[in-house]
Amino acid sequence: MKVARIIMLFLIVPVLILGCQTLQTTAGPVATLEVIPAETFLSPALIKKPVTFKGSGFSPGEMISVEMMLPPGLKMKGHQEGEKAVGIAIGTADEKGDFTAAMKPVATLNWFFQVGWTPTLKPNFKEARPIPPGDYDIKATGLESDRTATSVLKIVPPPKKKK
Repeated sequence: MKVARIIMLFLIVPVLILGCQTLQTTAGPVATLEVIPAETFLSPALIKKPVTFKGSGFSPGEMISVEMMLPPGLKMKGHQEGEKAVGIAIGTADEKGDFTAAMKPVATLNWFFQVGWTPTLKPNFKEARPIPPGDYDIKATGLESDRTATSVLKIVPPPKKKK
């Protein structure tokens, strides 16, 4: 009986060790995400110079979804209470697994300014409910590799007007 246990030990341990090493090597690189700028205030300038996201460590050629995680209690137009994120950008990883994606004007208007829309699809700033200043978690997810990376976008109050 002792001999059988020893033989089993010598058979199982190498399989477990090799199996764990295989899992580690197929997991791939660690994904990273950078938000540019990392800190901003809400202004119409974000339409011309949008918030941009740069990442690495994803699979070559895969689509990357960038989402803003919603803090508890933040009401977002068009979303059910309890939904945890809004999609704010999408990109495709290059042959090295790097990507760059910028927010499109519609995403900026919908999620940062929360504008209303006229029947002719023009933004109605009279109905705008901008998101409050604060730290917003940003998450990038590779849609094939399922790798994720996170960063933070800080929305600050606008500068005080000089008299």
